[in-house]
Amino acid sequence: MEKAVTENIDYLLWSISNNDDQVAYRSLFEQYYVSLCQFARRYIDDQETREDIVQDVFFTIWDKRKTITPSVSAKNFLITCVKNHSLNYLRNQGYKREYETVIQKNIPIYFENQDDLYTLQELQHLLNKTLEKLPPEYRLAFELNRFENKNIEEIAEIMGVSTRTVKRYKSKAIEILKEELKDYLPLFMLFTSIFDK
Repeated sequence: MEKAVTENIDYLLWSISNNDDQVAYRSLFEQYYVSLCQFARRYIDDQETREDIVQDVFFTIWDKRKTITPSVSAKNFLITCVKNHSLNYLRNQGYKREYETVIQKNIPIYFENQDDLYTLQELQHLLNKTLEKLPPEYRLAFELNRFENKNIEEIAEIMGVSTRTVKRYKSKAIEILKEELKDYLPLFMLFTSIFDK
């Protein structure tokens, strides 16, 4: 599949608007769909509804691409679109509660900053930086298991330790990573299963 020349979100939106660029549109969708669904959780509890809302946002972006002239960053533009679609959905459902209350109650800490939308590549970079801080034996056991799909016995042989020691290393690595990356865990869990025991 052809890839957009750049993953810069501002460029992608510009290219969609100015060049009818379907490759850029696909790239924008692939990079930000999951994060935007997660962002919509601050407004909408139901997962299928959140997914429908984000799909509607992307449909609207393509449908009205010629009129898109965001005065803010493309990330903020996407976030604002999802927020507006979510609030419109709540209003149309006849919800009588205060929207601000719903929003405040559901703001996850990893979205306090409106620019905190993460792509898979950005999360991978964050994980790699955190892995570098682990003790070497914890990191090796974790990486052999998660990235090379080695089982406990194979890792024990490679590292020259008992299977019990490997389990301890792996368990400690997951414990430390979960603590270090706690603000981003829900996103990691959407993108990948590396933190499953």
